[in-house]
Amino acid sequence: MIEKREFPEPVPAASQLAVLPFLAAVDGILKNPAGKAKTRITMHRVMAREGIGYLQQLCTYFGSIEFSQENSVGRIFPVNTGIMGKAFSTKKVLRTRFYSSREQACLDLAADLRDNGDKRPISQVPISYLAVPFLGPAKKVVLTLYVECDILNIFSDDVRVCQIVDMCHAFCRLFDWLSSNLPFPTLHNFPLELEAFKFEKSTVFRRLQEEFDCQVPRFKHISYFNYDAAVG
Repeated sequence: MIEKREFPEPVPAASQLAVLPFLAAVDGILKNPAGKAKTRITMHRVMAREGIGYLQQLCTYFGSIEFSQENSVGRIFPVNTGIMGKAFSTKKVLRTRFYSSREQACLDLAADLRDNGDKRPISQVPISYLAVPFLGPAKKVVLTLYVECDILNIFSDDVRVCQIVDMCHAFCRLFDWLSSNLPFPTLHNFPLELEAFKFEKSTVFRRLQEEFDCQVPRFKHISYFNYDAAVG
């Protein structure tokens, strides 16, 4: 049994700043379709503590809530957690599938909550999700983008999901360039331990979610994401 450890572990400020502008852009393209609906966007990185691999929340949430650390930065989750865990294990983009009505989606959501032993009322659980894995040179997951929204079918729109995935590809190209050209000599991507993953029963909403067929974002030079200030 993997001990659940959601308490924060340190994340360098430079690593947080590296992803915040990107998440702000994702937030921006969702503003029109999402309106005032509850939306949360963040990024997780792959890391390890005490010999066990985790997904770690890399920065605060963007979306409908006010910016706040709210003890979310640095939280760590087993790699089987939710849609981000499914994206990690399959190395595929995952999204909530199309539903003809909110009522039908809520029926599947209720069944998934029961399967996972999750006692939250449906009114407190978003209806739409998206997770995008970022692979490294060895095709191992480095990061996962996580988005949740309470608008039905917001991620069943192929064009919208492709837009977000294209943004992820551009993010990879940027950091490959930074890694190759080193324009900021005092910024360094320090090695991270990325192994010893253990899997338990997945907590993904298996009825709600489906794989989205597309080319997954991939770094050419980055196998971990741990940017911090270095001595020049």
